[in-house]
Amino acid sequence: MSRGRGRGAAIAAAVVLAIAGCGGGGDGGNGGEGGNGGEGGATFADRLTVTSADERVAHGLQAGRYRLTWDADCRPTISLTPADGGEAAYSATPSLKFVVVNGLAAGLYFVDLEGDDCGDWEISLTSM
Repeated sequence: MSRGRGRGAAIAAAVVLAIAGCGGGGDGGNGGEGGNGGEGGATFADRLTVTSADERVAHGLQAGRYRLTWDADCRPTISLTPADGGEAAYSATPSLKFVVVNGLAAGLYFVDLEGDDCGDWEISLTSM
């Protein structure tokens, strides 16, 4: 019996996240390579790739759960920080080349990678 309740709760949570992901201002929308409109006309995407050349550029992300993959020649600390300030929504020094970021709110984020002797790097986020 508890297995069914757990599955029902998971489905309910997925529905809530899906509904929340459809919110946002602007034209609303089509996720993916255009995303929902958002704060100040920003485009909120459900996938994103950031490189070392993009440091400190704010990127719009839809609400939800993301698979974060990274490639760097160092052991980095990766952080997703709201562009409007505040604490990082995600910050970790992952030992694997991918992690799952849960419960990310829609908004503009700085995606940063820091570490000793980190040269060129790439971080990809894909909605799950």
